Amino acid sequence: MASLHLNFRSDMLTCSVYPRVFLPDYNGVWDVKPPYRTLYFLHGYSGGALETATFTNFALFAAMHGIAIVMIDGNNSFYVDDEVRTARYSRFVGEELVEVTRELLPLSRRREDTFIGGISMGGYGALINGLRYSETFSKIGMLSPALGLYPEDGKGRLNSPLRVSEMIDLLGTPDEFHGSYRDYEAAAQKALHDKASMPEMFIACGRSDELVYDASRDFARLMKKEGARMTYYEADGGHDHAFWKHAMTPLCEFLNAKEGE
Repeated sequence: MASLHLNFRSDMLTCSVYPRVFLPDYNGVWDVKPPYRTLYFLHGYSGGALETATFTNFALFAAMHGIAIVMIDGNNSFYVDDEVRTARYSRFVGEELVEVTRELLPLSRRREDTFIGGISMGGYGALINGLRYSETFSKIGMLSPALGLYPEDGKGRLNSPLRVSEMIDLLGTPDEFHGSYRDYEAAAQKALHDKASMPEMFIACGRSDELVYDASRDFARLMKKEGARMTYYEADGGHDHAFWKHAMTPLCEFLNAKEGE
């Protein structure tokens, strides 16, 4: 296993970025040779790449499952483009980060080997950007994704840490949000018109997660009903790193499985 710290200037974010990368390596224990299958993983709100990698032990999961994991700091962006601040996190995740890391590292360039995932805010980011860049990502993995949090009635969720003004500033007014790539339900319905190119999806959520359990389960049920390739997993746990570490095993098994398994 190799743990790498990269640095390059991002044109999409107009600043230096410092991705963390975990490569499985060919080490004689797990027989994995490059180019590697790759998971671009997005952390949650108020978190960061280092914190998430440490609590969840991504180095071990990369080695055990033969998947390279690439992480970046999302800075509470919800991984959407902010043209006012010239912080195009969606384009950074879906275009630039993939292009640069493929140039620098022995990563597979095949769509079937390229995945996007995340926890909480990062799960939302993985969903909208996995759908937006479906020609790049073949699978989307979401752990406790931040679904159902947009303040439709101008009021925030009772147990949400997000202010209404912050959500609207990030995701747009209702007129700007609905029907855009940021509107995951509309984006998913649009993608369903071409199921063959729609990424496979995985959602895991803890049964005690009061923040997103209902929305995650309902979205998974809707996608299955509509014929999307959706895997849903739930277990005891809350909206925390203990559950996310547990859920990494079924997520990695989903990523490594061939379609239909």
